[in-house]
This record gives sequence, structure tokens and C-alpha cells, in this order.
Amino acid sequence: MPLSQIIVTSRYLKSGSAKSVTKRKNYTKYIATRETVEKREQNQYDPNAATTEKQKEMLSELLSDFPEAKRYLEYEDYTAHPTVQNASELITTIIERHADVIGNRQNFVGYMAKRPGAEQRGAHGLFNDSDEPIVLNQVANEVAHHKGNVWSHVVSLRREDAIRLGYDNSDRWRELVKRQIPVIAEQSRIPMSNLKWYAAFHDTTHHPHIHLIVYSTNPKQGYLSREGIDKIRSAFANDIFHDDLQSIYQEQTLSRDELKSISQEQVHQIVMQIQNSTFNNPQLEKLVKKLHKQFQTVSGKKVYGYLPQDVKRTVDDILAELAKDKQISQLYEKWCELERLKYKIYTQKEQELPSLADNKVFKPVKNMIIRAVLDMQMPVISLYSVPQNDDSDDTAFSDIDNELFTWSDEDAYQTHE
Repeated sequence: MPLSQIIVTSRYLKSGSAKSVTKRKNYTKYIATRETVEKREQNQYDPNAATTEKQKEMLSELLSDFPEAKRYLEYEDYTAHPTVQNASELITTIIERHADVIGNRQNFVGYMAKRPGAEQRGAHGLFNDSDEPIVLNQVANEVAHHKGNVWSHVVSLRREDAIRLGYDNSDRWRELVKRQIPVIAEQSRIPMSNLKWYAAFHDTTHHPHIHLIVYSTNPKQGYLSREGIDKIRSAFANDIFHDDLQSIYQEQTLSRDELKSISQEQVHQIVMQIQNSTFNNPQLEKLVKKLHKQFQTVSGKKVYGYLPQDVKRTVDDILAELAKDKQISQLYEKWCELERLKYKIYTQKEQELPSLADNKVFKPVKNMIIRAVLDMQMPVISLYSVPQNDDSDDTAFSDIDNELFTWSDEDAYQTHE
């Protein structure tokens, strides 16, 4: 069963431009009246009924303005089941995550804290790392008039995972944010002593989530790169799904170790059979003999990382041939499936994984191949055993020589470093 996903979106909070005044006005009106409209629709329609025309119109406009919303979990649910309830969830999510564009910062903070569905702490749903009461108007004004960069992060889970992992209440989310604030501060390039943050938990139907606002008391501080956003996403995912990931890591380790063991056994058998002239894979035999010959002219450490590029390519080609073995292929595919499960926690994109020969995780297998070939004892062919005056024998020796020790471009396997 596929693991659940976590969605983390990060944006700058900034006021809208003059060009977006009309849109901001329309969206702000919708925010102000959204709950009433939803209540009317919920009373009039079954939640599982087909999406209403009004919802379709609103979604068409929102998705046109914010096409990145098609990556949201709510969009996935809506496209799979276009019901009144799923459409409402998607509309709400798009508006919340783009409230900094739709309206001003003060409205964004107030809406985030007070909207129905936000778990209340006093008169609103805001919290931070302090146990002191938070004055909403004071915070909203502070965020709205801050002259430096302000970041808004949204961390969202599926309902079933929020319940399973205990993230269905604001206290659990608050402790999570407190654990990850050092990571957020580091990636935002803000000293912990200057960092300020506020968050609110929204217990929505399908995807409970938090809104997190982060900024520095020093307006000149703060920068968040794409890499920084990825590291913040990773930090939240590793924390929330710690137990799930540990299970995957353990299973992956078993698959990796079994693949290495079987590969080692097969390489030793191949080398032994080549030495005894009983191996029946001409292509692989040619590669092994080529590598053995290359080592005769290579100085220095005989480990993969120190080898010349042409020798590395030969090692890669040997591993690519071994990867065709059914047992090794099945073990590697199992490892890849587990790797994809890990990525599903972080992203909805299908992860493309390299071939076994190009996967750095399995570099130890390449060094094992190198050691086995270095230990080969190739038979010595004596020139004196060939009659010098027999042209047919000279030709035969030439053929043997070419077969054992030459390498043509036609036989080469193309690999990529």
C-alpha cells in the first residue's frame, strides 16, 4: 500500500500590485462570505452530490490564476471524485494558500486564525512557542507592516494519516513546529534570537494542515532558496513519518545487502568458470577479460573512485550485464520500489531512478567486481607452443589473440557516468 504524502508549500507574503486590485477585491469578498455560501450549499445539496455550477466557475477562475494548485492533494481528491464536498475543500485550500496575493497581510493572518475549522486558543487559533496570550490585532499589524521578508508555509496531511499519527490537534502540531524551527531558521538564514513565528491549525475534512508565518525582527535578514524549501519539507516529513521511514530503511538495507551478496557470489563463480574455460556468456567473459587486461597498466589504488574513466566504464558494463540476471534484477526492483515509497512522502512526482550500474548506493558492488577480477589467474599462452612455419596455426593464434585481448567499438556497451 502506498505511503501517505505530505504537502509543504512555501511563499513570500507580500501585498498585491495595482494590476491585481480587482482580483484581490473579488477574492477578498469571497473570503468574507465563503462560509455562508458553503453552508447554504451544504443544506441544499448532498456533500457527495456532483459539483455545483457555481463551484465549477470559481474553481475555473482559481486554477487559471494559480495553476500550481493542481499539485495539491485536494485537487487530486477533486479530480478523482468531483463532489460538492471535495470542490469546497479545494476552493478553501487555494484561497488560504494564496491569501497573501488575494488580500493584504493583515487580512491573511486574521482569516487564518479565525476561520471556522481553526482550532481556537482563546479568541483565535494562533499559537507560537510562548505560553503568553497572543493579541491577534497586534500580531496582524506587526506582520502587515513588517518591512522585511515574511514567509508563509503550509504543511498538509491526509486525514487518515493525521489521525493515525496523532496530528489532529493543535498541541501536537505546535510541538512539531517547535522541534523544526531550528531547521527553518537555518534554511531561512535567520538567527534563532531574531526569528519570530506564528501558526494556526486547521482541522479540515480531508487534509488537516497548519499555516506557519516566519520572519526576522531584523528586516535585513532572511533568504529562502529552493534548496532551503526542500530541506524544510524533508525535515517535516522525516519527523512526522519517522516510524514509516525507519521501516522502509530497514527493508531497503536487507534488499541491498542481499543483492550485494548474490552479486559477489555470481562474480566469483564467473571468474572461476572463465579461468577454467567453462563460462558460456561470451559478452560478459569478454568484459571481464578486458578489465583484467586494463588492470595490468593501471597504477595506484585499485578501487572504483581512483580508476581512469575507461576502466570505470568497463566495470559499469560488467555490472550492467550482471543486472540482467533475474534474481539480481528482482532485488534491485524491490529496492527501487521502496525508494519510490520514500519519495511519495515528499512529492507527488514519479521518481525516476538510475540503473543498477549508475546507482551510487551500489558502488560497493563495483569494488567487489574489481577485487574479484584482480584475483583472477589467467592461463598463460606460450608462443613457443605454436609452430612458426604453419600459416594456418599463425592465423589461429591471431584469432585467439583478438578474441581474448581486443575490444571493438561494435561490442561496446554505452553507459553514462
